[in-house]
Amino acid sequence: MGDLFLINSLMTLWFPAIIILMLSTVAGRWVVLGKMGRRRWAAIIPIFSTWGVAKGASGSRALSVVASVASAVQLLSVLLGLGRYFETQWLAALVLALWLVMQLVVSERLASAFGAGPGYGYAVGLVLLPFVAYPLLVAENRVYLGPVDEAAA
Repeated sequence: MGDLFLINSLMTLWFPAIIILMLSTVAGRWVVLGKMGRRRWAAIIPIFSTWGVAKGASGSRALSVVASVASAVQLLSVLLGLGRYFETQWLAALVLALWLVMQLVVSERLASAFGAGPGYGYAVGLVLLPFVAYPLLVAENRVYLGPVDEAAA
């Protein structure tokens, strides 16, 4: 009886909070993709959303491909339960590190494309707290300045 009560209480308390945080991230990405002139509905599909944000933030097809592949591999490793067993923990850590580095690079370029300043201050927020940083990026009425890599070239 105690285990069932714990599971029910966690589902009652945490499930709505997780759904609200996910919707906040999707809504923020929806508006960001719209400001970039990309397809807004891409915010609903995780890997396609990464492609759209990376392409709009950097203008680089190579970065978009690598970031999307890193997101797909990370999602697949979570779904397959990589790291659950001792033998695959190193592989799961490697996939997570690759995904994290790619997300930091894309987020830094996204922050620069919206004029949030250079550096990883805003980018870390976009990776670790996307449910706060994406709506904040939108709420500050920042103007999309264009892809970072194309502007430098």
